[in-house]
Amino acid sequence: GVCALLFFAATINYIDRQSISIAERELKREFGFTPQQYGDILSWFFLAYAIGQIAAGWVVDRFGARRGFTIAVACWSIAKMAHAFGMGVRSFSGMRFGLGLFEAANYPAALKAISEWFPRAERSTAVGLVNAGVGFGAIVAGPFVAWLIVTTGWRGAFLLTGALGLVWLVFWLAIYGTYSNVAATLL
Repeated sequence: GVCALLFFAATINYIDRQSISIAERELKREFGFTPQQYGDILSWFFLAYAIGQIAAGWVVDRFGARRGFTIAVACWSIAKMAHAFGMGVRSFSGMRFGLGLFEAANYPAALKAISEWFPRAERSTAVGLVNAGVGFGAIVAGPFVAWLIVTTGWRGAFLLTGALGLVWLVFWLAIYGTYSNVAATLL
């Protein structure tokens, strides 16, 4: 159960990350972004991601995988959904920064959860499954987000893909807490 949750967190992480690229044509049409402006918007994500990698490790070590992942996914989901209200270069740049800052916690939190949940002999398999979630997210993002854009518009696509993380949180909080009690009893 925990491994499945980590797989889907990585999948959602990559769907959220790639959605703006899939919506690029619609965003450029509506806002008239130049290639330079669009590149600048995308760069804010990576700047924040680099900063977030360092901060996320500290947060997850301090608060644990359950709380750290909860904070990260809630915040990155809100940042992703906020894209639906973007109005120009500055707002999209700020939202990309927020998304990158909190998405950076995916790997530190997943690895912390793996270290808490899996015996040493199974940790590499669990890490492999998390990485498979990244690949799966990259594969499904294109058709899924394109379909959402066609059926709900680009704003709806950002809202709905961002909401995936909030749905994931319901399962994370229910399952991780339940498994934590079982694991504590067994260990």
